[in-house]
Amino acid sequence: CLNHGCVPSKSLLAAAKRVWMARNSQAMGYCVETDRLDFSAVMQYVQHVIDKIAPHDSQARFERLGVKVVREYASFMGKRTLVANGIRYRARRIVIATGSSPKIPPIPGLTSTPHLTNETIFSLREAPSHLLIIGAGPIGIEMACAFAMMGIKVTLLESATLMGRESDAIQRCVRERLVSLGIVVMDTVNIEEISGDDTSITLRAQHDNQA
Repeated sequence: CLNHGCVPSKSLLAAAKRVWMARNSQAMGYCVETDRLDFSAVMQYVQHVIDKIAPHDSQARFERLGVKVVREYASFMGKRTLVANGIRYRARRIVIATGSSPKIPPIPGLTSTPHLTNETIFSLREAPSHLLIIGAGPIGIEMACAFAMMGIKVTLLESATLMGRESDAIQRCVRERLVSLGIVVMDTVNIEEISGDDTSITLRAQHDNQA
């Protein structure tokens, strides 16, 4: 949450909302003289929020509270005993905090093509000219909204249905909002191959039986 999840994503959304509101305030009588996005400053703000929260959500803080933090692979030897790095630990309460890693979809060419995940997207300091997001679940949608509100071209691709677990009414509402932000939404897409380098990415896919 602190480095790659809730904290940076909600901070980015907050900053993007300010940008969007400023650009859409003319009808309310407010005039923005220079319509310029300092993308690097936005991402520095996101990092500032992370740094501000870090002292309250760090290993050092938990250790000060009396928690024994062990960064090793572990195996349980009993209900309240485990072994890590050859050392046996016994405790009344044991917390397993494995963390997580991005799931890279098995799309041909993706692993050898530059791409972003939740662990790298918040390190961007230059705005992409066009952001392709694979996966129209809640996380994909919130990133699509954040970048689109900053005026960045966004295409959202989904192999199934947009917000497929939600009701038809919610799906329609979300789709309408995404389109109103200028996001190109394409679901039931079969991505066949991805290729490219740092300067250009090519994605080949089938959508509604058309390439």
